[in-house]
Amino acid sequence: MDQVWIRLHNARYPIPGGTPGFAWALWQPGYPATQWPHDELKPDFAYYLCETLADGTRALTYRARTTHALPPTEATTPDAAYDLVAQHVFDDALRIAPDVWHDYHYNRLKAEAPWPQRIVAWRADVEPVGPHVHDDLRRFPRTGWTKSATIAL
Repeated sequence: MDQVWIRLHNARYPIPGGTPGFAWALWQPGYPATQWPHDELKPDFAYYLCETLADGTRALTYRARTTHALPPTEATTPDAAYDLVAQHVFDDALRIAPDVWHDYHYNRLKAEAPWPQRIVAWRADVEPVGPHVHDDLRRFPRTGWTKSATIAL
């Protein structure tokens, strides 16, 4: 059976833009971002989103298909990171003001780290599913991505 990618989504920290289908990550050059769908994360990539339910269990809550993607790219400053996302992921349907982007807690934390950094960003159409609880969802690598051969997309 093929392995299916699953992204851990934390709905407790709403992302600017208001959709669980929009996400990004920043990391230091040299950090081995694994597990990560480096080659797959481009338009038409399908994956599931996993959320932690009120009772603490994790469940699949959305099926996603990527529509826009910024591949891993070096950004020299926080402003350059925003500009890359704006160029590759934002359009008339989704745009976040620079001040909102820079004020988001994750981006504030990353802005304090040394630059340059790598950035990847993507946007996906999402369709609610489940919630479906599954044993493969208990632990995720630090990257927030995992694979499962026992879940079918």
